[in-house]
Amino acid sequence: MRHTPIAAVGYHPPEGKAGEVEATTVASMLERGGPDGFVDVQRPEFHFLLLPTSGRGTHMLDFADHPLEPGSVLWVRPGQVQRWGNVTAYDGWVLIYPADLLDPVTAELVQASSPAAPCWWAPSDAAAAGVPALVEEIAELADDDTVPRELRGPALTHLLSAMLLRLTAQASTRPGAPSGSEPWLAFRELLESEHMRHHDVAWYAARLGWSPRTLARATKAATGRSPKELIDERVLLEARRLLAHSELSVARVGETIGFDDASNFGAWFRLRAGQTPAAFRTEAR
Repeated sequence: MRHTPIAAVGYHPPEGKAGEVEATTVASMLERGGPDGFVDVQRPEFHFLLLPTSGRGTHMLDFADHPLEPGSVLWVRPGQVQRWGNVTAYDGWVLIYPADLLDPVTAELVQASSPAAPCWWAPSDAAAAGVPALVEEIAELADDDTVPRELRGPALTHLLSAMLLRLTAQASTRPGAPSGSEPWLAFRELLESEHMRHHDVAWYAARLGWSPRTLARATKAATGRSPKELIDERVLLEARRLLAHSELSVARVGETIGFDDASNFGAWFRLRAGQTPAAFRTEAR
């Protein structure tokens, strides 16, 4: 059996646009790359925002199909598993930018590295966040080569940051939205970087300099859930990604996400997913 990972898609900006927000359209991407580039499951190494302006479609992101309609917004973050739907059925803006573009404070506030953060906004929510006007400004500026690059780049980042902050603020008004205490934010960031190596609550608490009880209080207050539930949820997502979209053996998937023994991984997965890894893989495909 071949052992191949999910196809990674690197960041390859147009000449002279590296490190900037690139504004293109679905139709332009289709013309430039051809339909074959939209078929396979992918794992982008950059951010992109989909903002449909006409037609309707869907986009798969980490096992959830998100509707695309004029005015809606979908945010795909680096490392997420995604698949394009029928890209001839709709058109719209695509804002592409590198993983490290946002300043650290903004990146933390908008949860730029978290796959569990809000990723989809309905047209009414996006409109309330001022997205239509902001995306038009971004698209106009990104195409304006009369503006010196040393000014255009920071201005584009400023406009993008404003859009993401306003979208995040809008999402924070949803029922059940997590709060943002400092312990919770620190745990969330550490979990994203270490979930494939560490599954134990005590390790995270010690690394952050807290007791397990303090960590439990922080996650409960922010999300209503325990640290162990959040750790398991993140590890399970990674397991599902690899089972569904790679040719790694079940044992190799378990090893990749931190299990030394295939039988332990199988029992852990079945307890949390309600089926064996092999059964999930068959169903997902």
